[in-house]
Amino acid sequence: MAQLFLSYSRKDSAKARRFGEWLEREGHEVWRDEDDIGGGASFSSEIEKALKECDAVLVLWSADSVQSAWVRDEAGYGRDSGKLIPFSVDGTEAPLGFRQFQSIGLAKWRGQGQPPNPDRIRHAIERVTGRAADPSPAASTVRSERRSRRLMLAAAAAALVALAIAAIIFWRSSKSSDNPIVIAVSASPTSPDKSAATDYANVAAADIAAFLRTHFDQASVIAPADAVARNAGHRMLISANARGKGSDASLTLSDSDGHTIIWSKSWSAEDASTVNLAQEISRSASQAALCLTEAKGGKKRLVQPALSIFMSGCVGIGDSEWSDAQLLAAFERVVRLAPEFPRGWEYLAIGRSVAAQSGSPAAIKGAREAISTARKLNPRSGLAYLAETILNPEDRAQVLARLDKGTELEPDNALLQTTRADALQTVGRLADSVKGAKRAVELDPLASFVRSNYIMALTYAGQFSAAKADIAEARKKWPNDPEIDLAEFSLQFRYGDPLAAEKLMPRVLHYSDAQLVPYRKVVAARIDPTPAKIDDAINIFRSAPSGDPRARNRLLLALGLFGKVDDTYALLEESGFQRLVDPSILFRPEFAPVRADPRFMKVAADLKLLSYWRSTGNWPDFCTSEQLAYDCKTEAAKYPG
Repeated sequence: MAQLFLSYSRKDSAKARRFGEWLEREGHEVWRDEDDIGGGASFSSEIEKALKECDAVLVLWSADSVQSAWVRDEAGYGRDSGKLIPFSVDGTEAPLGFRQFQSIGLAKWRGQGQPPNPDRIRHAIERVTGRAADPSPAASTVRSERRSRRLMLAAAAAALVALAIAAIIFWRSSKSSDNPIVIAVSASPTSPDKSAATDYANVAAADIAAFLRTHFDQASVIAPADAVARNAGHRMLISANARGKGSDASLTLSDSDGHTIIWSKSWSAEDASTVNLAQEISRSASQAALCLTEAKGGKKRLVQPALSIFMSGCVGIGDSEWSDAQLLAAFERVVRLAPEFPRGWEYLAIGRSVAAQSGSPAAIKGAREAISTARKLNPRSGLAYLAETILNPEDRAQVLARLDKGTELEPDNALLQTTRADALQTVGRLADSVKGAKRAVELDPLASFVRSNYIMALTYAGQFSAAKADIAEARKKWPNDPEIDLAEFSLQFRYGDPLAAEKLMPRVLHYSDAQLVPYRKVVAARIDPTPAKIDDAINIFRSAPSGDPRARNRLLLALGLFGKVDDTYALLEESGFQRLVDPSILFRPEFAPVRADPRFMKVAADLKLLSYWRSTGNWPDFCTSEQLAYDCKTEAAKYPG
């Protein structure tokens, strides 16, 4: 078994992942930065350590990777140490300095089965490393355990972030571009507490480097130890000041001379023990660095004053203090000042589509215009498809078709993956939802919202043990985060410990005592499920206004939770409720008895689910994973639509 270092461009990450998986099946251990570097680690030292410890450096040359300074550096190390094994994933010739090494072609490989010339690959690895593959079951188990530990470490090392649900729709995606970005991170020379500022700067520099590595090929971060001595296009200064039990901190991003401030943020904690300022600073620093690559890394580069406005709005996307209206106003100003800037229009298209939910004809027209402009400026914009989905959410088949197209165009976009994972739940594709949510976590381990979404996908797919394990891991990094609280509450309230749910309730449901009564009745009925207590819990939800979509869906959840199958069908058959129902509820574990009844196919027809299943051929998981007294397709044939 050889230890292999895989070097590649972020744009080739899908093929690199599949190639790495094949190498692991062959019996080798493969190091990829996507799996093996977590935030908080010293990025450059982790790469150097992996390069020194590996037996071979496998470089995937492509039209994108030959332009990447990271890949060239890693390939140079492999060449100079006699460890280089080059491949070409699209027929691209290796750059000057590496053409004396014949590349192994992977251009015709689509990621299925063995790659072309597998014996040649095996012989090349054995020649360079002196080690043959070890395909034994024991070796496979060790590799699986190592990968699991790496994934857990990568997630556990993420920085703290609290994203409001309304703000998440504005999330960012990022692309490799043409202009290199160099950011020097250091403690501010005027910081009152130099020691704390230096600690914060070291963590932030490592997190920024690890995060940008998976999003932007031509970005580099200069660590605090080298920040003064080396030239950088931008500087990020961190200041700290302890005051009794409290602590203040600030973060400033400026140009190379430090005189022109591009963006800044400050924190003030009355009790420093209640907040992890290092995580807060690191999270914002990583967001700011990513926003900077979007603003100045592409062919259309922002200049002042549009640059500062974009940075404020872009970083504000992940800040719950920013409202949708504030974000929308920021991006409206950006496109007025920089009408040829694609990313500004993409964010604006999403913002206008959200605003168009009011039904205003003018707002709908404005959203369509922004989507059209975004596509003209960037024909490969996945976010334009997301904006279109938000604008037209009714047709389930079209929603998923748009999200499929969006993720195809931007496969490394965490927001698209998360949104698609949610949409898959509405058509009963729970296993695919889990895969998409997990992919989003891999792409953006810094966001607690993404981690929470993954935990809930596991929960609603009935993978309770996996959900509990992931909550425990997430708590190590986000002990008091509201998003993780919500994920744990969702598990405990319906499927876990009702007493734990009751304890979480005030932190998750920001309601008055009177509004919490129905939930407390559910907890009481779960603790002591007597007919009287169950009826009491259900009836309090039944008494809510029938025209309130949220209230009626809460009633649906209560009926399913307590196994009231006939009452559930009576509710679902109400014509007024069919337009309000959240179909994802029907595919959760507690609704298995409802799905076991053949009447479920009539409900599916009424909710337009049958048309999606038939037209796409993507039938819901329960049709094959649950023991049904009927065949889904045969029963569905009885109903039109």
